[in-house]
Amino acid sequence: MTKVEEFFAHYEEGANSFSANSFDPDPVCSQYTHEFMAGGPDGVACGRNDEALRNAFIQRHTFFQQIGFKRAKILHVDATPLDDKYTMAKVHWHMTFEKQPGHSLNFKFFITYFLYDPGTGPKVAFWVTHDDEQRVMREAGLI
Repeated sequence: MTKVEEFFAHYEEGANSFSANSFDPDPVCSQYTHEFMAGGPDGVACGRNDEALRNAFIQRHTFFQQIGFKRAKILHVDATPLDDKYTMAKVHWHMTFEKQPGHSLNFKFFITYFLYDPGTGPKVAFWVTHDDEQRVMREAGLI
């Protein structure tokens, strides 16, 4: 297993921790660089891996619990090394929610991650969400 494959196996575990009743944001936060950027259909934002990020993950956990998050699965990772420190990874996700028991809603999202490896393993430095996830979930009646 490559470092990138191992990273995304752990990343998927972190994504699935949002379904746990007791949630620890620290393992998820550890997968991000000290400063990072996020992009999506509405633009780009910069952030720091600090208490604000930790709180954002806690809020995401609470939100996902409210809308019946069940699991996230990585369907495919297409990794392209850019040099010895940076890798671009195109990741296809499958997410399942069950807000009403017995009525699963499934979503597929596409995210491109730019990973930075300072020599201790990859971390997310920048990601681009290609879908407006909130709009997709709203249109499906999940939120």
